[in-house]
Amino acid sequence: MTDQKTSYSDDPSAEILATGGLVTMLGAVLAAVIAVVTLGGGNLMMAGVLGTVALVSFAVSLVLFSADSKRSEGAPLPFPSWLRAEPETAAEIA
Repeated sequence: MTDQKTSYSDDPSAEILATGGLVTMLGAVLAAVIAVVTLGGGNLMMAGVLGTVALVSFAVSLVLFSADSKRSEGAPLPFPSWLRAEPETAAEIA
C-alpha cells in the first residue's frame, strides 16, 4: 500500500458556521422546551414569545448548516482516497 496523505483545512469560517448552527439548534430546543413548560403553567404570552424564538432559532440553524454544506461541497473528503468508493465496471477489473 502507498502512503496516502490527507489535507485538513483549518478554515475559521467552517468552524464558525458549524458551531453557530449547533448553538442555535441547542437554543431552539431549549426555547421550545421552556415554551411548552410555560404553556402548561398558563402563561400564554411568554409561551408564544418563546415559541417564536424557538422557530427563528431553528430557521437560523438550518441556514447556517446549509451554508456550511454548500461551502464544503468541493472540499476533499477527510479520509484517504483508497477508502472512497469508486465506480468500477467488470470490464475495468478484467
